[in-house]
Amino acid sequence: MATQAPGATYEVTEIFTSIQGEGMRIGMPSTFVRLSRCNLACAFCDTTYSWKAGEMVEPTVMTPEQILAEVHAPDVVLTGGEPMLQQLSPLLELLEGSFVTVETNGTMFRPDPRVGLWSVSPKLGSSGQKPNKRVLREYVAQVSDRLQLKFVVGGREDVSAVKDLLGELPGATAVPIVLQPVGIPGESRDAYCEKLARLIETEILPDPFWEAYALRVLPQFHKLLWGETRGI
Repeated sequence: MATQAPGATYEVTEIFTSIQGEGMRIGMPSTFVRLSRCNLACAFCDTTYSWKAGEMVEPTVMTPEQILAEVHAPDVVLTGGEPMLQQLSPLLELLEGSFVTVETNGTMFRPDPRVGLWSVSPKLGSSGQKPNKRVLREYVAQVSDRLQLKFVVGGREDVSAVKDLLGELPGATAVPIVLQPVGIPGESRDAYCEKLARLIETEILPDPFWEAYALRVLPQFHKLLWGETRGI
């Protein structure tokens, strides 16, 4: 095993073990390492306590060994905020025995063979942000076998934006595509499920565009189980 960079530390908002609630590994027992700070400010962000002034939890500075000691599941999810703002290599070296997912907004690309899944979530119009098409093309071109493109959609305009974006990403038909409706704070489970059903019934099943893609339409499973509860 390679020697880690001396003195490597991470700004950590929280670490907890639960199940993966999103994407292709939904339901997998996972330890989540939420790193602090973000380079975007999405309107629907549900983890503003990891980056937003006035809401941000004071991060804990941890070494890779200290983080490893809190890993209690075979899957590890490096999330944020935006985890790519911190140098992940020293931590990935210690996590080589785990299946590691990196959840990123797709604005930075630093490929690493120790990442089992790049979960890239390009931001659409309802977030107040725009996707970085150049970086997304790099992901599709270089790590398509370890990539999912996960889109949080707020309505028909976002679904149209996803279709337009996929059309500009050569090779995206070989990549798992995940659509999930945005959750609204305080929204009931029934209301969220109704929104999910409408998305499937009105935007997906009648539209032949999706026949070319490996599409999954999924809920945020953890929110259906535990609502807005943090740390589970």
